[in-house]
Amino acid sequence: MRARCLPFLLLLTSGCARRLPGPDECRAFALATQGVEQGTPASALARHPQIDERVEELTRQCLTTPWDYKLLNCLQTGGSRRLCMASFNARR
Repeated sequence: MRARCLPFLLLLTSGCARRLPGPDECRAFALATQGVEQGTPASALARHPQIDERVEELTRQCLTTPWDYKLLNCLQTGGSRRLCMASFNARR
């Protein structure tokens, strides 16, 4: 019986890997790139509308494009935005 279940288990485990960042990862990335600590209350961001707007825009871009983890890592480690995006577009 175990031998019959093995292919099914392999199929399940290989198909469950997440390849794209979700809303939480995109939001955390956007906050970090703007120098805002994770967990900062929305009321504090509201006092800085330009930062709040940029965080929302980055989060939206991350979710709707959708970006991958390699791009997020490239941007977070100080890579050139232009080079990071060019590499990302080549992967797409």
